[in-house]
Amino acid sequence: MNNIKTIFTIKDLENISGVKAHTIRIWEKRYDLLQPKRTDTNIRYYPSESLLKLLNVALLNKHNYKISKISKMSTEQINLIARELSFNQATSDEAINSFKISMFQFDKVLFNNTYNKLLHKKTFREIFKDVFVPFLEYIGLLWQTDTLMPAHEHFISNLIIKKYN
Repeated sequence: MNNIKTIFTIKDLENISGVKAHTIRIWEKRYDLLQPKRTDTNIRYYPSESLLKLLNVALLNKHNYKISKISKMSTEQINLIARELSFNQATSDEAINSFKISMFQFDKVLFNNTYNKLLHKKTFREIFKDVFVPFLEYIGLLWQTDTLMPAHEHFISNLIIKKYN
């Protein structure tokens, strides 16, 4: 049985990224930012690559990059800038976003780099309280909305546990 979720609804994208479904639709139409697939009944669905792109676009947009400028970037450019922002400004929100990306991409290197960046600014206790607890609460919401697959949760929770031991 394959426990890795690879297809997401627009509601899933909204729940995970924090970007409203209405905004996602506008970005699709106006900027051709995402190209959803459609069911026979014309309902949008997105592959995991679209989710990752949206998470990175949301991060750039939060850091004052205009959506019109982001839309002209290649996916590789968006990923590179998002990764740099995550590494260079590992505050709680950015760290949580990096942990989201690492969870959905199963990216242990991104998780460790983000954690190590945080460790330069905070103690483990502060990281746990300020970052891991809100992130784990977020994971709980993803479970409630049936957005998260067990493999994602197991991957990220094992990485967090290893930091404690």
